[in-house]
Amino acid sequence: MILSKTEKKARKIEFSPATNLLTGENDVGKSTLIKILYNTLGADVPQLNNTRWKRAKAVCCVKFALGGKDYYIIRDEKFFGVFDANRELISRHVGLSGERGIAHFLNPLLKFRIELERKEDSKLGLAGPSFYYLPFYIDQDNGWTASWASFNGLQQFTRYRTNMLEYHLGVRPQRYYDAKRKSVEIEDELHDLGSRKDALLAVRDSYHKRKAARQVDLDPAVFRKEIEQLVDEYNAIYGRQQDVLHKLKQVRNERYGLESEISILRRAIKELEGDYAYAEDPKTPNPVGCPTCGTEIENSIVERFGILDDIDNCYALIDQRRKKLVDVQANEQTVDAAYREVRSELSSVDQLLRRQRENVTFAEFVTAEGIKEVMSSLSEDINVLSEQESDRQASLDALKDDLKVDSKHKKAINEHYQARMKEFLAALNVHVLELSDYKSYDRQIKANALGSDLPRSLLAQCMAFLHTMEKFNHFTLCPLIIDSPLQQDQDKDNAETIFRFIFSRTLPGQQLILGTVALPGVPDDAIPGDTRNIELTGKYGLLIDSDYATVSSEIGEMHEITLGSD
Repeated sequence: MILSKTEKKARKIEFSPATNLLTGENDVGKSTLIKILYNTLGADVPQLNNTRWKRAKAVCCVKFALGGKDYYIIRDEKFFGVFDANRELISRHVGLSGERGIAHFLNPLLKFRIELERKEDSKLGLAGPSFYYLPFYIDQDNGWTASWASFNGLQQFTRYRTNMLEYHLGVRPQRYYDAKRKSVEIEDELHDLGSRKDALLAVRDSYHKRKAARQVDLDPAVFRKEIEQLVDEYNAIYGRQQDVLHKLKQVRNERYGLESEISILRRAIKELEGDYAYAEDPKTPNPVGCPTCGTEIENSIVERFGILDDIDNCYALIDQRRKKLVDVQANEQTVDAAYREVRSELSSVDQLLRRQRENVTFAEFVTAEGIKEVMSSLSEDINVLSEQESDRQASLDALKDDLKVDSKHKKAINEHYQARMKEFLAALNVHVLELSDYKSYDRQIKANALGSDLPRSLLAQCMAFLHTMEKFNHFTLCPLIIDSPLQQDQDKDNAETIFRFIFSRTLPGQQLILGTVALPGVPDDAIPGDTRNIELTGKYGLLIDSDYATVSSEIGEMHEITLGSD
C-alpha cells in the first residue's frame, strides 16, 4: 500500500504468494513499485529519490508473513513503524542500521546477526537488512551490470560482497561471525589493558627513582601528633570546601540557564523579524502556504500585528532575564570569593608540613610515605591487569576453532556452484564464458560477457547462488524480485529462454515478483498456472485517486502512530 497525502492518491496491490507478473509500458511505475518493496523492508534501493517521487511524499506499507505471523511495516522517508496483524504497534525506528534503525527489528526476525568491517574506521558495524536481501533482488538500475550490487550503501563495508557470499552460501556459518565479533571485542580489550598496564609500569618506575633519591626512612610515630593534626585540619577544610563548591555549581548552572534562554529569545526575534519582512513584501502571496505542513495562512494586517506583538513579548522576556542575570552574576561573585577564601585556609596545613624532626620535614616524610603507598598500590593494579590479560587471551584462543574455514566444505560449495553455473549458462544460451570466469564463487562476471550475454550471465549467476544456498545453508526464503530482465536488446529466442529459465529455476515455495514490459514469444504453457498478472496502465499513474480512501483508512492511523512518540 502506497499513500500520498499531498496528491490525495494511493495504490493497493496484493501479490500472490507464488508467481507474480508485473507488466506495463514504460513510465507506468513498474520499477518504482518493485523498488518500494524491499525499500520498505529496510533496504536502500537506487533511483527512488527522483523529483517526481519526492514531490508525492509517499508513505509506504508492506504487509508480509514470516514465521507464521503477519506484520505491517510503514516507511515514511527514514521513519519506520512495525505493527502486528491487529495493527498494534510493536516498535518505532529511525534509519536503517543505526542505534534506532529498523535493522534492530528485522535482523533478529531473519536470524541475521552479522557485523562487518567499516571502511571509514576499520571497526565492526551492523550489516542492515539489505545485506540479507542481496541474493533475492535484481534491480533494473544496478543489478544487470554486476551481481549483488542492487542496493545503495553496500560499499560502506570492506569486502562486503565476498563476506556476504561466504555467509549466504554457507562457507562461513553464523558461529564464525559471532566468533569474529567476540574476537574483535577481546582484541580491543587486550589493547586497552596493555596500554593501561604500560602506563602504570611507567608511573611505578618514575616513583621508584624518586624514592631512591629521597632516602627518607623514619618511624611514623615520630610525626604522630602532626599526622593527627593534619587529618583534622584537612577534614575541616574539605567539608567547608564541598559546601561552598556545591553553592558555586548551583549559581553557575542558574547563570548558564539564563544565558541560554536569552540566546534562544534572540534567535526567535530574528526569525519573527524575517517573517514580518516577508509578510510586508508586496510580492508575498495571500494566503501564504506553510512550508512544513501545507496549511494556508492569511497574510492580513491582523496577522502582521500579531507578529509584531510576538517580537515585543520576546524583547520583554529578554529584559526580565537580563535583570535576573545581573543578580545571579553578583551572587556568583560572592560565592566564588567564599570558595577562594576556603582554599586559602590550606596555609595552616602548609605550616604543619614545614615542621622538622631529625633534619627531615613533615612534608618530606609525607611524600616518602606516599611514594611507598603509591608504589604498592601500582603493583597491585599491574598484577590485576596481568591476570585480566591472561583471561582475555584464553578467551581469544578458545575462539580459534570457530574462526577456521573448513577447506573441504568450501571446496564442495565451490564445485556445486561451478556445476550450476555451467548448467545455467548453457540453459540461457551463454557460450562466451570460460571456466576461469566463474572458477570461484566470488568472481565478478565482466571480462568475456558483453552485450546481451552479460544480463543472461548475471541471471545464471543469481540462480546458481540461490541453488547453492539451498543445498549448503539454512536461511529464511525471501521473495525473488527481478526487474526488467530483457536488457541489452535480447532477441526473440533469448527473451523466451530468459522467462522459461526464471519460471523453472525459482526455488521451491519461493514467491516470485517479476517486472517486465511484456513477455515476447513466451507461450502460455511456460508460465506457471498460479501466476497472478498485475498490469499497470497510464503514464506516471502508479498512484490513483480511487485507492486513496481505502489505503488512507487502512494505514493512516498506523502512519500517525509511526510519527508519534512514547
